[in-house]
Order: sequence, then C-alpha cells, then structure tokens
Amino acid sequence: MQWWSIPRRGWIIILAELAVIVTLASWVYSEYVNNTYFQSYVNGLSPILLPIVSVGFGIASATVATLLYFTMRNIRQREGLREEDSPRRHVPARKTVKKTMITSSRTEKPMTGGLVVGARARPPVTAVSSSKRGTAQDSGNEEDESS
Repeated sequence: MQWWSIPRRGWIIILAELAVIVTLASWVYSEYVNNTYFQSYVNGLSPILLPIVSVGFGIASATVATLLYFTMRNIRQREGLREEDSPRRHVPARKTVKKTMITSSRTEKPMTGGLVVGARARPPVTAVSSSKRGTAQDSGNEEDESS
C-alpha cells in the first residue's frame, strides 16, 4: 500500500500551500484581534457566515471522505490484481503433456515375476447387476490368464 509515495515536487507544492494558508489565517486572526472595524464587520456577517462555513466544511469533509474511500478501494483492487497476476508472471507456463490412452482390453497385473500385460475378454453386459461384483467369475478369468 504505497498511496503516500508522492514525488518530491508534490511535497514541495503541498508544503508551500500549507505555509500560504497558515500565513493568511494568522494575518486574518491578527487583524480581527487588533482592528475594531474589522471586528464589527465580522460580527455583522456572523449570522450569514456561520451557516455558510458550516455547510462548506460539511461538503468538504464529505468530499474528502468519499475520495479517500474510492482511492483506497482502487488501490486494494489493484493490489489484488497484482497478487493474482504475480504467480503467472514469475512462473513459466507449464506445457501439458498428452498421455496415451490405454485401451480397456489391456490389463496390468503385478506378479512376483514381473509385470504381465495380457488381453482379457469382457463378458457381455447384462441388465442384472450383482452386489458381489468381481468375485467368483473374475477370479476364474484371472486364473486362466495367469497360466
């Protein structure tokens, strides 16, 4: 989160504006304290000036809060996108290797003497399903294939 990384030139402008604002505010305050005519002028404007300043301050506060909210949301979204994209940038693309399909007629069975690959005839599919699948019939076929 580096939203405060303002260039040096920007900081110089911000500080110069702050100095001008503080200087003018102190000058107006000093003038109000020392000048009775200015005091009567400001006191005559206060019924009008106070609501205007209050509304202006409210609008300025709401504007600053809204801008900060949207700025922080955009920064979080950008950081989220960077985090999602970062593994893709740094990790080389993986090549997919196509594996050859083994047909269902070939069966691999581990034996003590090594790996035996043999063709096995499949029985026709019937509508009756057995709850004991692969018990007696398959064991007979396995004995025939192993010899």
